[in-house]
Amino acid sequence: MQKVTTYFKAPFWFVYKLYMVLIFFIVWMVFYPFVHFKLKDKERHPQAFKAKVLWCQVLAALFFVKFIIHGKEHLKDTYPYIACINHQSYLDIIFMYPVLTDYFKFIGKKELRNWLMVGVFFRKGMDISVNRENAKEARESLEEAMEALRQGVSVAIFPEGVIPEDTPQLKRFKNGAFKMALATQRPILPITFINNHTRLRNPFRFWAEASPGLCEVVVHPPIHTMGMDMMDIAPLRDKVYEVINAPLVERGISRSLIFVHDEN
Repeated sequence: MQKVTTYFKAPFWFVYKLYMVLIFFIVWMVFYPFVHFKLKDKERHPQAFKAKVLWCQVLAALFFVKFIIHGKEHLKDTYPYIACINHQSYLDIIFMYPVLTDYFKFIGKKELRNWLMVGVFFRKGMDISVNRENAKEARESLEEAMEALRQGVSVAIFPEGVIPEDTPQLKRFKNGAFKMALATQRPILPITFINNHTRLRNPFRFWAEASPGLCEVVVHPPIHTMGMDMMDIAPLRDKVYEVINAPLVERGISRSLIFVHDEN
């Protein structure tokens, strides 16, 4: 029965994906000239960020996506922070900006530098790319992010690093976000995307789900790191994992995991 339903819906999912691509390009052509001008000067990056937020809000509206944000009051609890967000979909990058509307730097994999449109923010230094295959470059990116935190600018990261193949189940978290939090003594703001995997599961597969609807988000209370040191990295990482995973477990779309992490 599920296969029959998938066969019936797949053509509609495919048409919706084509619509999303078309809208993405049209909206970007409208916003890019202003963003390009603002990105030339680092002093104007906060203004470029505001344009980026508006761009993503317009995209979400034209994708017919409505946001339900639980715990929005926690966004103002403390600043700057390290926002740790689960990674379910290619839409996560777009959808985190209508949630986090105050200026922050996004930390993403180095491949994003080459992405059309998104890459310009990394190449111009507004966001931070990480090359995990080069230890020296990875350390430099980490230091750049920590310097932003010291200067009062929040950062956002997907601690899983990639979209899990079995999303919405979380992958184990990498250590980078937690090293930053402990080194700078800044709080972690855990954020859970509940159903982005149903908005767009895989844009490159004809049979993969894609649909308008709700984007449900849970903003959890910040987890403070004041007084902790690097010996606390494992329990801190596991606590953040469980906090982010809890709403998914409650809805029966993920499971609670206990595992031993590598140091990475």
